[in-house]
This record gives sequence, C-alpha cells and structure tokens, in this order.
Amino acid sequence: MREVCPIVNFNTGNMVIITVFFKRKKELAEVKRKVVLTKHITDSIITYAKSWHPNEGILILQGKKDKHVINVTGLIIPPFSTHGPYYSGFPVYELPFDLSYIGTIHSHPSGSNKPSLEDLNHFFGLVSIIICFPYEAQNIGAYDRNGNRMDVETGYYL
Repeated sequence: MREVCPIVNFNTGNMVIITVFFKRKKELAEVKRKVVLTKHITDSIITYAKSWHPNEGILILQGKKDKHVINVTGLIIPPFSTHGPYYSGFPVYELPFDLSYIGTIHSHPSGSNKPSLEDLNHFFGLVSIIICFPYEAQNIGAYDRNGNRMDVETGYYL
C-alpha cells in the first residue's frame, strides 16, 4: 500500500511530498469459532425456553474464550428482565460487574434460530445463542456480532 504524506517546511514555507510505502499484513484465513455447551447447560437452556413459551426467554452466558473456542460454563437469569411473544431483554446497567459474562441466549418461539436485526443491534458479549421452537439441542444456533453463524457442540459432560 502506498500513502502520500504532505509535509510543510515552516522555515521556508515550501511543501515537500513524501511517499511512504507500508507492507500489508498477509490476510489470515478466516478461522471459524465454535461454542461448546455441556449436557447440563444444554438441558438448562431447553428447560428455560420451554418454561417461557409462547414468550421469549433470555439468559446471560458465563464462560471462557480459549483461542477460537468459547466454553459456556454457566447461565445467569438477568435481573429485571422482560419477556414477550416477540421480544426479551434486560437492563444492562442493572448487572453486577463480572468479567465471566460472554454473551446471551434467548429463545425464538417463531421457529427460526436466525438473529433478527433487533438481536444484532442489542448484541451483548462475544456470542449470541438462539434456540427456536420446538426447543431441542438441534435447534440451537450461535452467532457473532456480525450475524455470522458459529459452530455449536452440545452434550458434553464435565
């Protein structure tokens, strides 16, 4: 990449143009991230989603990121959360400070686990997981903040 940088000599008032060459970094191959859910976490998500049906349910994910793998280790019911047939949410400013929050999980009673524009606009953390009706493990989808699908592995025992 070539960049032109004009420099003014303030003693003489003359402008000198210097061309600077920058070496581009090689584009790294896009590495697909994945989300790992234990059997206990998966069962808890399914139960929570079924208990809120026909409304959406929402939970906060706790866990750790290790390179390209996001391990979900816990679920938090957000304080003062709201639920309805087409929305769920919580006031972020009411959450206690905790560095283990890595994202959210919410349900879609409609039958699609793809994020809506509203979901992407209210993205929280590293990952957004969506489970859709009929609320089984194969109905779980994970997405990054740009709406790109991430791989999900479920059913592991710790």
